[in-house]
Amino acid sequence: MVYVPDNPLSHVLRVFEDQFRDVRLLLATREEEAFGIAAGLYLGGRLPTVMLQSSGIGNSLNALTSLLLPYQIPVLMVVSMRGDAGEWNSAQVPMGRAVRAIFDAIGVPHATVDSAGGASETVRVAGTTTFGTRVTGACLLPRRLTVSDTGLRSGGL
Repeated sequence: MVYVPDNPLSHVLRVFEDQFRDVRLLLATREEEAFGIAAGLYLGGRLPTVMLQSSGIGNSLNALTSLLLPYQIPVLMVVSMRGDAGEWNSAQVPMGRAVRAIFDAIGVPHATVDSAGGASETVRVAGTTTFGTRVTGACLLPRRLTVSDTGLRSGGL
């Protein structure tokens, strides 16, 4: 799992560190770097996941559209959503609103986690689909699930 530092995702990463020690976590400094690392992992026989914030999707478009998609290099994206209800930072709103439409436009299937209890199943199905079809896919984590004490922080993933 390759990730770009993100506070909401830090809670999810903590679950992996505590409960899934067989998952290797690799830190990337930028989103494009994360996708390059993930592509190399896949070509080396791994099934990579990239964890990033929705604002990083804009930084990633070239890597997605000129590397992963045309060469059918599947990577599962887990995206912490920003810019939706309750967002305190107005700079996050435009990209947060655009993520789904961007994925639709470039042909990236995506699913949104509806509840903390359903997170594991949603991610599992997205991963199975991504690697079974060799098409990069995304699993979107709404802000309400990553900032609330009743959300993924409590181990719903």
